[in-house]
Amino acid sequence: MWRGYEEALVCYGVSICRAWTDRGYADTCLNTLVTEYGALPRSQSALRRAGALPAWLGSPALHRSHRSALLRKDPAHYGPLFGTIATDLDYVWPVTAAPAPAAAP
Repeated sequence: MWRGYEEALVCYGVSICRAWTDRGYADTCLNTLVTEYGALPRSQSALRRAGALPAWLGSPALHRSHRSALLRKDPAHYGPLFGTIATDLDYVWPVTAAPAPAAAP
């Protein structure tokens, strides 16, 4: 679902790492993400302006299905966050067609 949107995926990972360290936890992933990608990714807003985010990002059905799964896994923790979502929803896994490669000259 991230094929063709690797920079957006790295941006997401970097955001998670920063939220983790902002809470005072030690991080072991950020450097690997940036090193493996080869650069610090653009921000989500910059990626949005460039049309470089997958179309499913922000899909209510996708987010609802994943919240449902989190509620099943840990209702005590996630209940206060998403308590009104049904806990029996199937996952929504979008399939994103990767952008077409540039034609060879």
